[in-house]
Amino acid sequence: MLETSTTTNDKQRLTETVTQFIIDRVSQKVFRPGDSLPSEADLARQLNVSKPVVREALGRLAALGIVQIQQGKPTTIQGLTVAPLDQFLRLAVRTIDNGLREAIELRRAVETEIAALAAERATPLQIEQVEIALDKMKRNIDGSLEQWLQADFAFHVALARCSDNTLFEHFMEALGDTIRFTQRALGLQRDLRDPAATFARHEAIVDALKAKDPTAARAAMITHFAFTDAVVAEIARDHRRLDRF
Repeated sequence: MLETSTTTNDKQRLTETVTQFIIDRVSQKVFRPGDSLPSEADLARQLNVSKPVVREALGRLAALGIVQIQQGKPTTIQGLTVAPLDQFLRLAVRTIDNGLREAIELRRAVETEIAALAAERATPLQIEQVEIALDKMKRNIDGSLEQWLQADFAFHVALARCSDNTLFEHFMEALGDTIRFTQRALGLQRDLRDPAATFARHEAIVDALKAKDPTAARAAMITHFAFTDAVVAEIARDHRRLDRF
């Protein structure tokens, strides 16, 4: 076997080798979603390592969402999942200093480019989904905050689908909890928010989308996020505002 010693470093190195072997096979489409992996014993023989090393590598891959381990059943390859990134962002936003501000800055950077690409690439059917979300926002300007927040989230997710960029779609999915966190934090500041003005900024994004004007779409999204700066600054000044969650 490759394991000539039992040191921690040796075991970690071998575990990384097995982990990378499986990742490579997935990226090369040798292993596809739904496929069963060889048994631990077969993988150990094939890679000339011990079963505990294979078991640890599979545990790492399961944590990454690449494989699914079920007791008494073969380990299977999963499709792409954003769960690990979602969990990281969920924790980071709530534990780092200035988490709300940094989350909005992250969204601004990503969604500005999404808006521009969406204006270039969106199909009529995709634009229709954005407009459906916008219409729900309009109907709840003075109504249910929960319905408003749901529609606002749906708007930004639908816009990401318009970008025709799978990685942007996956990243927005991973940002789902973070987006909801920022939207709720801002939405609950009733004394600082102006739903009609917020709706108008979303409407400007849709107008640019329908005009297939990426420059206008990018500008509209930048303007949209710029109006959150004052609210975020007030929350930073008075952290008790987040107690409204």
